Amino acid sequence: MKKLLLFVLLLVIGEVSFSQISYVAADGIATAGVYTDLGTNGTVINTADFDDAYSSAENIGFTFYFNGSSFTQFILNTNGFIKLGSIVSGLAGISDALASPETNLLYALNLDLEGGTAPEYRVYTSGTAPLRICTIQFKNVRDYSATTHQFQDMDFQIRLFESTNNIEYVYGDFVAGTAPSALTYTDAGIKGDDAANSVNLTKAAATAWLSGQFIDGGYTGNQFNINNSVMPISGTTYRFVYAGLSNNDAMVSQVYALGKVPSGYGAPAKIESVIKNTGALTLNNLAVTVTVTGANTFTNTQVIASLASGASVTVAFPGFDPLNTGVNNIAVTVPADGDNSNNSITINQDVTGGVFSYADNSPATGSIGFGIDGGIIATKYTLTGSGYITNVNVFISNDANSVNNTVFAVLLDAAGNIIGRSLDFVVTAGDLNAYKNLEIVTPPSISNTDFYVGLAQTANTVTGYSPVGTQTEAIPARSGAYYTTSITGGTLPDQNGSLGRFMIEAWVSASPLPLKLISFTGKLVNNIAYLDWVISSAANNDRFEIERSPADLLSWAKTGTVVSAGNITGNMQYQFIDGATGNIKWLYRLKMIDKDGRYTYSPVILLQGGNSSSFVLGQNYPNPVKDITVIPYQLDKEALVTIEMYAMDGRKIGNLQSAKQFKGAYNIPVNTAAYGLANGKYIYRLIVKYASGEMISSQKQMSVVR
Repeated sequence: MKKLLLFVLLLVIGEVSFSQISYVAADGIATAGVYTDLGTNGTVINTADFDDAYSSAENIGFTFYFNGSSFTQFILNTNGFIKLGSIVSGLAGISDALASPETNLLYALNLDLEGGTAPEYRVYTSGTAPLRICTIQFKNVRDYSATTHQFQDMDFQIRLFESTNNIEYVYGDFVAGTAPSALTYTDAGIKGDDAANSVNLTKAAATAWLSGQFIDGGYTGNQFNINNSVMPISGTTYRFVYAGLSNNDAMVSQVYALGKVPSGYGAPAKIESVIKNTGALTLNNLAVTVTVTGANTFTNTQVIASLASGASVTVAFPGFDPLNTGVNNIAVTVPADGDNSNNSITINQDVTGGVFSYADNSPATGSIGFGIDGGIIATKYTLTGSGYITNVNVFISNDANSVNNTVFAVLLDAAGNIIGRSLDFVVTAGDLNAYKNLEIVTPPSISNTDFYVGLAQTANTVTGYSPVGTQTEAIPARSGAYYTTSITGGTLPDQNGSLGRFMIEAWVSASPLPLKLISFTGKLVNNIAYLDWVISSAANNDRFEIERSPADLLSWAKTGTVVSAGNITGNMQYQFIDGATGNIKWLYRLKMIDKDGRYTYSPVILLQGGNSSSFVLGQNYPNPVKDITVIPYQLDKEALVTIEMYAMDGRKIGNLQSAKQFKGAYNIPVNTAAYGLANGKYIYRLIVKYASGEMISSQKQMSVVR
């Protein structure tokens, strides 16, 4: 899409199930009909633009039944589809209906479209009750392109039939544009709540339109592929035949529970379920049962007194206490009825030592962000008892525009005030499509309260970006879970339930500082890496996993493990020796893992393998630096090494180091605060004195930002 949206979705292929929308592929009909232009009949449908726009709610002219609900209105989108009903989520310009969270969609040619020659949208209801027909016409639209178009003008109609509830797509004249013929992926079909609850048309681009095939559920091969070499014969018609309803049919539509819940902090663990009456008659005294098995056990039944045909209701079950860590299997069921294929849904829930998360273990399906603006994307959780939110674990989406942008994690109280945050973090290419754990600096204690954790993205007025990964969330989305607010906080966050399931975890602990890394350094001697690190305040540390990656290819792999010495109150030093470095540059990092499975990563250090003909002084990193930075250098042979720090006016501030060192690569940490370095630029100088008496020096500049 051309316009920057608050979210970006990727195609999600759902598990195929025979539809709750009472249409099946086997009943679909492709036939040669007649296309009759509406002319001046009916009324013009106005939109804000002929590109990526919705209309206001338009009248069908009769009651049309679809997906277990009755509709008298629709909203047209200029990208070739209508949404039944009178409300949309506000998402602009959908060109992939199946991946969209929008429900109750009828898409005759779902493509990124704009106005062609004298474009127009029109609706006309003809005939007399009970056999009226509502025709929605797209006239003279074309595929969007900044240059040339495959289709200069396309005409097609969506037709709704009273009483039979049949749906037809009728295609008129298509006029080729000047662009060469090329494969174009589109959607054509009908969709209820999600991709599984849909019937679609599929064909290859070279296949005649009348040979299009109906399929149940989402696409698994070709979509509805087109090009301007094979255009529809005017009057080509696809008919979706309504199959009717059972008298009594209750459907378990959705089940809501935390994907991860912390034992000891997450009670009562809440479960909700959306129950829909997809039958023809009102359901009375409907029993709905939840059963939890696995690590914990729980059962409860709630009774819905009355549920009208087409209506939905959210059932809230009493919370339970997830005492035991492991996996809970959560099943919600309704009694046997006219269609038993939709009577139960089962989901899994991880009971952890200290993690809150709505996200489960499935892959990310999209991303969200504020584009060029700054703001906070957050999830809301409820803490039972007292604890410290020590870390925020955020899935960084696969949006390449996020690289080199600055983000940070935040902790907000129930009123939306920022009460904790991490250090700034600059996203790299290696961070994409993976979780990034960000530690809250000096986390406060909170007790028996709601709180928010999120990722703050700083503004980038040149290139917008969407840094937070999402999963496909059920429709309707759960309430009280997903929020956005300004980057400064201070006001109650706004709930946003239509943007997907935010992949943001909160890590809770009884201790504010389970582990603090004082330093992590390394050196290479004869192509053997010596890694040293110092920690303090280790209250729950289990082990350190040492990971390395070639510097020119971010591909992290574990190269060793060091078991923790256990709880300490002072400082503890560790070392790991890696002997298989070879003649390349290596990156090293520590994965510091607690007993409850939580972990954080250390800063990354760089070590250069191979031989050097002279000493090399590298640029400190990070630079600019707020607190601690690392100065890298490499020696070609044994020497006395002195590192000096100078102000820009030549005033010497002090010696950072003076020591005899062997041939190898070194990373020396420097605490700029300990030397009283204020905002500004400084010079660090490396002086190497060999046993022969030869002395060489080199210097570089660093910046300090407080």
